[in-house]
Amino acid sequence: MTPKLDTAQQHHANHEKHPKQDFQVERLAFFSDAVFAIAITLLIIDIKVPKITKDSTSETVWVQLVDLRYSFFALLLSFTLIANYWIRHHFLFKHIHNYNRKTLIADMFVLLPIIFFPFTTAFFAESSENKQVIILALRLFLLNNILSSLAIYTFYWMAIIKHKEMSFEMAIQEKITFTSDTLFTTIIFLIILLITFITENFQIITWIIIISVTSKKIMDTLLKKRLKQ
Repeated sequence: MTPKLDTAQQHHANHEKHPKQDFQVERLAFFSDAVFAIAITLLIIDIKVPKITKDSTSETVWVQLVDLRYSFFALLLSFTLIANYWIRHHFLFKHIHNYNRKTLIADMFVLLPIIFFPFTTAFFAESSENKQVIILALRLFLLNNILSSLAIYTFYWMAIIKHKEMSFEMAIQEKITFTSDTLFTTIIFLIILLITFITENFQIITWIIIISVTSKKIMDTLLKKRLKQ
C-alpha cells in the first residue's frame, strides 16, 4: 500500500519533483549500503587461518583455532551491531523519497563511524588478553557505537522530523519505537563508557553489559505491549 502524502508533500511531488529524484535517492541508499557491506566484510580480514605445515596435527591446529576465540567473539559482536545499524538505516530509507544537502551530510556522518568498526573490533580482539590495554580498546569500541547511534538518530531527525517534506509520513508507533531503541542504545553505551573510568574490573563491566541487554529486552517487550493497547 502506497503511503499517503500530506498537502505539502503532494505539491512537492507533483510540481517540483526532479526527473532524476528517485534515481538520486536510490544512489544515496546504494552508496550507503555499499559502505555498510564493506565494513561488515572487513571484520574477517584480520582473522588469519591457522598456520599449517607438514608437521601439523589436528590437535595443534585446534589449539590455534582456540587462540582465535576472542577474535571470533569480537567479529560476531561487531557483525550484530553493524547489522543492527544497517537495519535502522534501511528502515529510514523506506520512508525517504527526497534529500537536500543537510540530509545528505547527515547520511555521510552515519557512514563515518561505521567504517571504523573493523579497526576498533580488531583492536578490541587483539587486546583481549592484556588487562592494561583492554579497557582502552573497550572505550574506543564503545565510543564507536555511541557515535554510530547518535549519527543514526541525527539522520532520522533531519530526514523524518526537521525536513519531513523529504519523507513519507511515519506512524507514531514507529517513531516512538525507533527513538526509544536508538536513544536507549546510545545511553547504555555511554553509561558503560563512563563506568570504565570508575572501575577497570572487566568482570564488573561485563555484568553491567549483560544487565543492560536484559533490561533492553524487557523494555522492548513492555513497549510493544503498550503500543498494542
